Parts: sequence; C-alpha cells; structure tokens
Amino acid sequence: MQVSTVGIKMFKLVLGLGNNSLQEIEGLCEIYALAGANIFDLSPDVNSLLAAQNGVKRAGLDPCDFKYCISFGVKGDKHIKKAQINTKKCSACRNCAEVCPQEAIEVPKVAIERCIGCLKCADVCVFEAIDFFDFETDIVKTAAEFKAIGAPDLVELHISSFDKEQIFKAWDEILANFDCRKSICIDRSKYGNIELLKLVRALISKNPEKTIIQADGVPMSGSKGALSTLQALAHAQLYQNLDAHIFISGGTNEETGRLAREFGLRYEGITIGSYARSAVKNLSREEKIKTAKKIVKSAILVK
Repeated sequence: MQVSTVGIKMFKLVLGLGNNSLQEIEGLCEIYALAGANIFDLSPDVNSLLAAQNGVKRAGLDPCDFKYCISFGVKGDKHIKKAQINTKKCSACRNCAEVCPQEAIEVPKVAIERCIGCLKCADVCVFEAIDFFDFETDIVKTAAEFKAIGAPDLVELHISSFDKEQIFKAWDEILANFDCRKSICIDRSKYGNIELLKLVRALISKNPEKTIIQADGVPMSGSKGALSTLQALAHAQLYQNLDAHIFISGGTNEETGRLAREFGLRYEGITIGSYARSAVKNLSREEKIKTAKKIVKSAILVK
C-alpha cells in the first residue's frame, strides 16, 4: 500500500469499529468511493469488507482501486464497547435513542451490529440505565478468515488502554499474522505526552515496515467547524519527528486539512468518521455525493 508523502494526501473513511450494519457500510462506501476516498476503515469482519467492496461496485468502480483497513481494539478501549439497556432502571424516556448517531437504539433494545461504543447514550441517561460490555475479536482467528479472500491492505490497532501488556500482545499477534501495512490508532486520554511517545516508539520499533500513526483527537466527536479538530492537530504534532506516516483523526472534518496545512503540520492522510457519516445523512444521492466530495477534497489537497 503506497502512502503519499507529497501533493495529494490519503483520505480514510471510518465506518466505525464495531459497525457491522452491512447496508450502511455498502451505501457509505458507494458515496465516498465516488467522492474520491482512498481507504475504507472497517470492523474486523469479512462480511463488512465484502459489503464495502459491493458499495464500490455499486458506484461503477473497481474495488481493487481502493484500500481496505480492519481495526482491532483491546479491553478498555471505547471503540470496542457495546451498549445494552438495563430494563430495571430504564424509564423509556428515549433520550438515548435520540442522541445515538448510529440509530442503533429502539428502547429497550440496542442493535449491537450498529453500536460503535461512542458512549453518547450513557451521557444523557439520568437513570444510569446504560451498561457496556467489551466486544473483543480474536486476532489470530480473524487473520485466518481474511487470508481466504486475500485482504486486508491495512491492519490497525487501537491502543486506548492502560494495560500495556495487552497492547503489546495484540500488536505482536497482528505483526505475526497479517502480511500487510500496520497502523496504530492512538487516543491520548490514557497517557501523558512523554509516556505516550515512549509507548509509540516501542510499538513502531517492532514493525519492520514504516508504521502509520493515526493520531486521534477526541474519538467519535467530529462536528462542523474549526474547534472540533484542534485536539487532533495538537496530537499529530507530537509525532512530527518520528519515522512514521501520520494520519489525523478524531474530531476531524472538512476544516482539518486546511488547518493542518496552515499550521505547517506534516501528515500523509486524514481520517474522518462520525462527521463524514453524519454529513450525508438524509440527503438525496446527488447531494450526498456533492457533500462527500467537498469533505474529501478539503482533506486531501495541499492547495
């Protein structure tokens, strides 16, 4: 997988780690393939990848012209959490359903295949009726399943956890079982800058190829405007001198590329998830494509 270092950058669309809603994946990949996205970030599930490729085909494009990333999380990472409603505490007020960006909640049930662990439902529940559980995936078993279809092109590990032993175990399993480019997605909430840089250097030193560092600002927080993306840019600044490719993520939107260039940041790609998904909701197909093109163009063009 080639990563651009000059000129046009890479655009990665995040479909949501934990999102196995095949219809949504297919529809979004169709729109963003037409808009110029390069990489689709998916749950580590073969059917999700096939849905992404079907979306590209629906766009009249060749799936082989795009790259596919699958992501893993470790215990304690919000990306692999799934919500469930405690019916004994629930008042059926539906506040949780109204804020769910995935429309995964129909009180008192949660559509697990759509939940992405954003925790927004718990934030608004005054009755504390939302519980969470970790939806972990066996890396070795998943690698064997993907080998049968000759994919993916990129494997990413989310390292938002205090358990370093678990992080390194998962990273070693990824390095041993996947023959493709590797990425680490970093949420800064668990570590200070010095400790985080030490951890990142240790992880990338184990990878014989140049690692992609996806610097998350505030995961799953993307909204319109410059303020949303500032933490992502500040986080990416930490890795400017490392021998790694840098992707900017977490709170990203159509302002991210412009601000990164204005601040003189080195970056090889921009990852947009929640903002990119929400921006094309409830639009006609023509308007979806137009909106998606604007988001992609702003992210990947140097000028």
